[in-house]
Amino acid sequence: MDAVAPALPSIDSQQLLADLQAAVSPLPVVKPVLKRIQEEAHAYFRATLDASTLVPLRARLIDQILQCLWQNSRLPATDLALVAVGGYGRGELHPHSDIDVLLLARDEEAINANSEALQGFITLLWDLKLDVGHSVRTLDECVSEAEKDLTIITNMMESRSLAGDTELHQLLKQATAADKIWPAQAFFNAKWQEVQARHRKHNDSEYNLEPNVKNSPGALRDIQTITWVTMRHFGQGSLLALQDKGFLTPFEFERLERSRHFLWQVRYALHMLAGREEDRLLFDLQREIAELLGFADDKKLLGVERFMSRFYRNQLATTELSDLLLLHFNEDFMKCDKVNEIETLNEYFVLCNGYLQLIDKDLFKREPGWLLQVFLLMAKTPQAKGIHSDTIRALRDHRNLIDDEYRANAGHNQIFMQLMRNRSRVVRELSRMMRYGILGRYIPEFGHIIGMMEHDLFHIYTVDEHSFRMMRFLRHLRFGDVRERFPIASRLIHKVQKKEILYLAALLHDTGKSIEGDHTANGGDIAAAFCRQHNLRPTDSHMVAWLCASHLVMSQASQRLDLNNPDDIHQFALEMGDQNHLDLLYLISVADIVSTNPKLWTSWRAEQMRDLYRNTQAALRRGLGNPINKEDWIEEIQQEAISKLTAKGLSEERILQIWGEPGDDYFLREGIDNIVWQTLEIHAHGSSNKPLVSIRPTSDRQFEGATQIFIFMKDQLNLFAATTATLDQLNLNIQDARIMTSEQEHNAVDTYIVLDENNEPIEDPQRIEKIRATLIEALSHPEDYSTIIQRRTPRALKQFQVETQVSMSNDPVMQRTVLEVIAADRPGLLARMGAIFAEFGAQMQGAKILTEGERVSDIFFILNADGQPFSDAEQCHKLQDAIIHGLEEQVEAQSAV
Repeated sequence: MDAVAPALPSIDSQQLLADLQAAVSPLPVVKPVLKRIQEEAHAYFRATLDASTLVPLRARLIDQILQCLWQNSRLPATDLALVAVGGYGRGELHPHSDIDVLLLARDEEAINANSEALQGFITLLWDLKLDVGHSVRTLDECVSEAEKDLTIITNMMESRSLAGDTELHQLLKQATAADKIWPAQAFFNAKWQEVQARHRKHNDSEYNLEPNVKNSPGALRDIQTITWVTMRHFGQGSLLALQDKGFLTPFEFERLERSRHFLWQVRYALHMLAGREEDRLLFDLQREIAELLGFADDKKLLGVERFMSRFYRNQLATTELSDLLLLHFNEDFMKCDKVNEIETLNEYFVLCNGYLQLIDKDLFKREPGWLLQVFLLMAKTPQAKGIHSDTIRALRDHRNLIDDEYRANAGHNQIFMQLMRNRSRVVRELSRMMRYGILGRYIPEFGHIIGMMEHDLFHIYTVDEHSFRMMRFLRHLRFGDVRERFPIASRLIHKVQKKEILYLAALLHDTGKSIEGDHTANGGDIAAAFCRQHNLRPTDSHMVAWLCASHLVMSQASQRLDLNNPDDIHQFALEMGDQNHLDLLYLISVADIVSTNPKLWTSWRAEQMRDLYRNTQAALRRGLGNPINKEDWIEEIQQEAISKLTAKGLSEERILQIWGEPGDDYFLREGIDNIVWQTLEIHAHGSSNKPLVSIRPTSDRQFEGATQIFIFMKDQLNLFAATTATLDQLNLNIQDARIMTSEQEHNAVDTYIVLDENNEPIEDPQRIEKIRATLIEALSHPEDYSTIIQRRTPRALKQFQVETQVSMSNDPVMQRTVLEVIAADRPGLLARMGAIFAEFGAQMQGAKILTEGERVSDIFFILNADGQPFSDAEQCHKLQDAIIHGLEEQVEAQSAV
C-alpha cells in the first residue's frame, strides 16, 4: 500500500488575525507560522515532487499572512493599497523567491501622512526574514516609471490587489493598459530584444555547465515571455487561455505545461536544498537534486548525467517551441493588418517578410526529401531571416516520416551532403535541423547524444553542443581574425580541398559516447558506415572514420611524449603515415580541445601542439624509413650549443665542466636555446651555495608558451616535494617538470613549466621576482616543505569522487620506470607525491602533468635508489599502495575544510 502523502500546509486567517491582535509583537506569532508552512511544504514535496501544487499554494499562503499583517497595522483603508507584482503577482512563489510588493498611494499626500506606518510595515516584513522586494509609489509615479521601463510595465501587468484601497489597483490597471502605454507591437518588439540579449548573456546556448533554471534559453523566462506578449495583446496570457483562443495547439499546450512542471520541480528542489534563492544548477547540488527527483545511476550513465540530459533536452524542446510561438504571434497577430513582403523562391516556398514559408501544405508528405532540402534552401538563401512558424509546425508534424527507409534513400543522402559542402551557413542550418527534431532522426546516433552531458569540470558543453562548436571553430579558421592565435591551423585549413571531411568528422566524432565501450572506436565505426551510406569515395570515408577514431591521439601525445626525443617523434610519425593525415588530425585536435573547454587551450598547450606538429612534419619529410640516430642528434645539439657558448666568451673546458655528466636526456629534453641559457646562468652563479633560480618564457610568440623556472642546486631528498609545494602555494599551475641530477656533482638540474591561476604565462616583473625569492628561501631549507601547503581546495573540486589509480611499467629504451597516477585534483598533490617518492628512495627524472577538470592524469619517470628501473614486484606494490593511501588521505582531509 502506498504511503499517504503529508498534508499540504494551510493557514486559518481568522485565527492568525486574532492572534496578531492579541499579541504585543507580531514576530512571535508569524515566525512559527512561516517555519511550519515551509517545513510542511518541503515534506510534501519530498513525498510527492508536486511543485505545481506548492508554487501557487505558497503565493496564496503569503497572501493570507500579508493581508493579516496589513489589517493589524495602523494603515488606513483608503488611499493606500498593498499590491503583489512580478512573479508573486502572477501567483507563483518558490521557497526563496522574492516577494515583490508595491505600496501604492493615491498621491504624495497619502504617502507623507502614513510614512511612519509604511516604514514600520516594511521593517516588519524584513524582521520576519521574508525575501521582500518593495517600492512605494503614487499612481502617477507608477505610470511614469512604467512608460520608461519594460520590467516595470511587465510587473504591473501581472499585479494583484492584496489589501487596502482596491479602487487604486483598478485605476492602475486602467492607466497602464495597452491602449494607454506600451501598445502590443511595441511591447513585443522590446520583449523580443530582451530575449535575444538574455540568450546572449547565457552563452546563446541551451547548454551550460551550470545552467540557469530561470533565465537560460529554454528555461522558465522563455515560457513567461510567451504569456507576457500574448497578455498584452489578448488581455489574458495563461497557457490554458491561449489554447482556448486557438493560439496554442493541444500538442504545444501539453508540451509547455510539461516543461513548466519539470522546471518548477527543479527550481523548487534547488531553492530547498540551497536554502536560498539560487537559480543556477550548481555542481554542488546537481547530484543531490538528481537523487531527490528519482534519477538513479545505471550501467551506462550516472543519475546526475541522466537528470542533466533530461534538463538539456527539455531546454531544447522549450526553446524550439518558444521560438515558434513568438514568430507565430509576430507574423499572425502583430502584423495581421500589414501588407506582407513576398519574395518567391520556387514553386513551393516564398519568403514572407524574410521568413521561409511553405506554400504547399502537403509538400512534406508528398515529397519527404524536402524535410532535408528546406535547410539546404535556407543555407543558399542569405536574405532569409528564419523559417516561418507555419513551416516549422509542418516540419514538426511530418518528421516522423524519417525512418530507416528514408535514411537509406540515395537522393536524401545527396541532399544532406550538398548541405555539408555548402560554402556558408552550414552549422547554422544543422543547428536548426537539430532544434526542429530533424537531425536527430536523420542521424539516430547523433540523436542519442543530444543533451548528453558528462558530469565533470572538463566537458563544459553537452556532447551535441560541443560537436557544433567544433564545426564552427573549423569554419571560423578560414577568416583572418584568428590567425594570430591559431597560426598553423589557419594556414592548414586553406590547404584542405574537401572541407566536408573535417565537418563530418566534427559532427560524428563523439557519437560513440552513447554506446558502451571505447567511444573513439565506436565513433570510427559509426562514421565509416555513415560515409558508405552517403557514397563518399573510399579514401574520404577512410579519412573521416580515421579522424573520428583518432581524434584524441595527437592531444594525448602532445601531453605525454618527449617532443624532442627522435624515437618518440618517429613512432608518432609512423602512426600518422603521411602529411595529409597529420594536417587533418592537427585541425581536428585543435578544434576538439578548444570546443571542449576554451580554458584547455592554454598558451603552453599551443606550444606543445606546435612542437609535435613541426617535429612530426620534419620526420615525415625525412622519410619514415630514415629516422634520426639519437646519438648523432645529441652530438649535433652539443656541438651547436658549444659553438653558441664560446661565442659568448665561455671556453669549451668551462662548458664541459658545467655540464658534467647530465645524461643524454638533458640534451634531448632541453634543446639548444635552453642549454645555452642554463649554462650561462650556472656560470654566472659561480660557486655560491645558494640555490640558483632563473625564470624566463618558453616562447617569444604572443599566443604560445609558458613560464619556465630553472633550478640548479645540490640534490636533496625532499627537493621535488619542496619545489612543487612552493609553486602550488604561489598559485602556479605546473604543466611539465624535467628533473635531472648530474652524475658527477650530484647537482639537481630541474626545469618546471608553469602558468598562472588564469593559465597564462607570468609577465609581471614584480611577480617573477617574488616567485624567484620565495623559491630560493624555500629551497634553502627543503626539509620544511610540509609547512608550505596551505591553499584551500576550490568548491567545485570537492564535489567529485575520483578513484585513485596507479600503474607502473618499465621503459626498456629509456631505462626508467614510468609511473602513471590518476587522482582527484587537489592543492599539494605533487608535493605529496614527492614526499612518497623520497620515502621509497625513488629518484625523479621527470614528470608530465595533465589536469583535466577535476582529475589529474600525471606521469612520473623514476628510478630506484640504485639508479635503476624498479624491478622488485613487492616494492612496486608497496609504492603503489602508499601513493593511493597518501593521496586519498589528502583528499579526505582537504574536503573536510
